[in-house]
Amino acid sequence: MTTSIAGGYTYPVDFYDFKDYLEMYSYIPYVARAVDIKQLMIWQMGYDLQCEDQGTLGKLQNFIQDQRVDVAVRDGTLYGLVLGNMYWHREPDRSMRPLNPVRMCVKTDSNTGEVKEYRYEPAFGKIFRYKPDEILHLRFNPEPWGIFGTSSLKRVLPTVKALIYMEEKLPLIARRRADPLLAIQIGDKDNPVDETKFKQIKNDIINRNPGEDIFHDGLLTIQEVYQSASVGGRQTIEPILDHFVRNLVAGLGVPEPALGFGGTTTMATAEYQERILEAETRNYQRILKSFFEDIIFPLADINKPVRLNWKPLTEEDKAALSKMFQGDIEHGVISPEWARQRLGYPKEAGEGTVMSTRLQAWALPTTGEKPTVQSPSPEAKKRMEVNDETS
Repeated sequence: MTTSIAGGYTYPVDFYDFKDYLEMYSYIPYVARAVDIKQLMIWQMGYDLQCEDQGTLGKLQNFIQDQRVDVAVRDGTLYGLVLGNMYWHREPDRSMRPLNPVRMCVKTDSNTGEVKEYRYEPAFGKIFRYKPDEILHLRFNPEPWGIFGTSSLKRVLPTVKALIYMEEKLPLIARRRADPLLAIQIGDKDNPVDETKFKQIKNDIINRNPGEDIFHDGLLTIQEVYQSASVGGRQTIEPILDHFVRNLVAGLGVPEPALGFGGTTTMATAEYQERILEAETRNYQRILKSFFEDIIFPLADINKPVRLNWKPLTEEDKAALSKMFQGDIEHGVISPEWARQRLGYPKEAGEGTVMSTRLQAWALPTTGEKPTVQSPSPEAKKRMEVNDETS
């Protein structure tokens, strides 16, 4: 879905919420924390590049370093999470100039729906128009048929607004709870008072010091306007706030302890929330992997495909990957050096290592004959050859 404007240009359907998204990230601590955590998890372990041709790999690595591609994409990822979209312009020197997503819209083909033009207005009246191949567009959570991505904050916007409204009213609520609204009856049909007496009693009550008790001769009946069901009933605002906090945690997808909530969260619940966050992080990494391989890497003018592999996200991932690599190394599929790189070990981690090989045991005769050596099996020969090559 999109929002159309004059001239046939379209914005994301939630474009008018962009200001709210940015303000939520800038001023709401738990929202900012959630976005920062996702950004850190995506990039915390880094990635490796894989290519059969070392010359191509070296050329790409030089391009990434010279043009500071990592920095550009990492910084842009943050605002991609906040707004759902991030854009860069391809400069003549092949560098990536970031563009403000709030100032970007597109024109599409009425028949095919494909983007024909990007329209960028960095300041009022200052307009740039770019061809599709001039813009690098990163999208998170896009609709399969859509042009734009969707903010990770869209689903929590109503909840955040409700919480902000309630927090604005909390000082008034607290004051009313400490100094509740009273209904005071002066006199009754059995003890009527004249207007002069009424005004005197009323003024005495109004002008009393805060917290001062009221003494009367039976002419007053005092009760709270909003009465609680019990002595502790005045604290019933907390379950209401907890309801919104639970919605917020569900929408942000970050464990409660990481947001500063969850004083009663169980360990099992927190671990489950962490696994969900890890799954979401891997989804973002898959999007970035395609963005790098399909859009960024071709800018380096390389002629061989290069794969980007994210390093393990958690220690459990690292252990599982290490176990798989052990079998691949043993069967000659990969080298120990490549496995160490994928697992995030430094180069010096491989110094002084020794490769072990299972050899057939000596076949000791039971008689006085000379001992003979049993020939290794074809599988063992193959493993020894692989170990000779990799050691």
